[in-house]
Amino acid sequence: MAKVERVFGLYLLGGMAVVALGVVLSLIVLPGPDLLWRLYIADGLLNGKQLYRDLLEVNPPLWFWAAIPAAWLAQNTLILPYHALLGMNVAGVVSATFIVFHLAKKTLGPSAAATAAFGFLFALSLVSVGDLGQREQSLLMACGLWISLLCARQAGHKVTMPIAILVGLMSAYGFALKHYFVLLPLILEAWLFWHQKRAWRPFRPETITLAICAIAYALAVWTFTPDFLGRMLDLIQTTYFGFGSWNNWNSLGRKARLLLQGLWVLIPIALMVLTKDRRPFCVALALAILACAVIVLLQQKGWSYHFVATFGLAVMLSFIMVHQAVSNQEKGARMALTLVAALGVIWNLVVIPAMGNVKTRGQPVEPLLKSIVAKEPKDSRIFILSVGPDYAFHPLADAGRPYWSRYYSLWMLPGLLTPNKDPKLEAIRKVEKERVRAEFVEDVQCSRPNLIIGEAGYIGTPDPVRIDTIAYLSEDPAFKAWLNSHYLAESKIGPYPARRINPAAPPPPCVRSLKLP
Repeated sequence: MAKVERVFGLYLLGGMAVVALGVVLSLIVLPGPDLLWRLYIADGLLNGKQLYRDLLEVNPPLWFWAAIPAAWLAQNTLILPYHALLGMNVAGVVSATFIVFHLAKKTLGPSAAATAAFGFLFALSLVSVGDLGQREQSLLMACGLWISLLCARQAGHKVTMPIAILVGLMSAYGFALKHYFVLLPLILEAWLFWHQKRAWRPFRPETITLAICAIAYALAVWTFTPDFLGRMLDLIQTTYFGFGSWNNWNSLGRKARLLLQGLWVLIPIALMVLTKDRRPFCVALALAILACAVIVLLQQKGWSYHFVATFGLAVMLSFIMVHQAVSNQEKGARMALTLVAALGVIWNLVVIPAMGNVKTRGQPVEPLLKSIVAKEPKDSRIFILSVGPDYAFHPLADAGRPYWSRYYSLWMLPGLLTPNKDPKLEAIRKVEKERVRAEFVEDVQCSRPNLIIGEAGYIGTPDPVRIDTIAYLSEDPAFKAWLNSHYLAESKIGPYPARRINPAAPPPPCVRSLKLP
């Protein structure tokens, strides 16, 4: 008994150290563009702006609504928004870990459950360094909670209704953040049905809670953000294919690169197969890892945060495999193989990415843009017309300067400039091309910037598309005349053509239109 208590004590101390390390690293690594944009939108919502009207975003609203408490806390205290978000995140991670431990004890036993909970905490705290608060971290949390509960159900153990409802509530958030994520509860429920067959009951406290949350969310979107279903979905379906870091690769090439990037997640699954570990908890984890990997393949974007759930679950399974080897008193080559494999997974999926993020302190601002912004007086209004959010929103947010566009960036421009073979989508593309231009023209004219920075060059989709953001806006004759009357061309700096306000003829105030075409 004393030995068991010592083991639990070590896990508790280790968990506290992991949480502390995760917090320290998250304070060292600066929040990336997506998280800053999320907090910017939440702050705007508190100030009376409307999502998908005043703030145009491609993602569903839940992720932004969930950041409102952090933004409110920052507005009413001296706490910074990101620090408030960090505190909320840590509270959720710790709470979820205790729930996973409580449920996993029913099927894995106390010692293995403590290992699983520690691996879960380790993954949530450290796999997401640099991507804290991303949707995939919430998916990782939802998967751990849901698997723990379903395994208890599969084994026939009693679960109290409050715990089941709490798991349903916490998991509903993670599963609802992207439409791809619904794949996880469906696959795991199919696995439970396969195990229980006639004993399977679809209407349980957690599934009912999940369904109620889904219906409530759908009604909230329909009621409070109807423009997402109309205005934004049209833009997404015609242009989103052209936005991403791997646009110059075709679909097969992207999938191949993603598979290579995610090969490490197969290691703990291979260990499970080699050791003939058929425990339901491990099998459910393996299924979730593969499902998360499929989601990454479906998105085909290649951003590191897309792998957070996949990598986190693989790390969690690695811890469980090591515990099983130790419990079975494995010796020689089998023990060495398990340890080396698990350490390799942790080193490649946790340590190396964390070291890289700490070294750069997160996603750095493009140096040339950073120097341009830094040279401008503090009261100078800057408007950056760039395809990438990293080059439009991020440099200004990083410098603590106001951002003037209702969009994250001109991310949709490559898609708007690429004709669509589908007649229906082509008609939508033409409408969106004019609408987006009108919205950016209004944003530029009403902000009356001292400096307009454009972007010119080629972007692959995978066929090269020539872009010139200032020229795109200047296809509007009225804007072209306004620009030439009130702005002077400056020497092009790298790929960035620039226009500076003409002090002899500053632009007059504008009146925003109530409805754009």
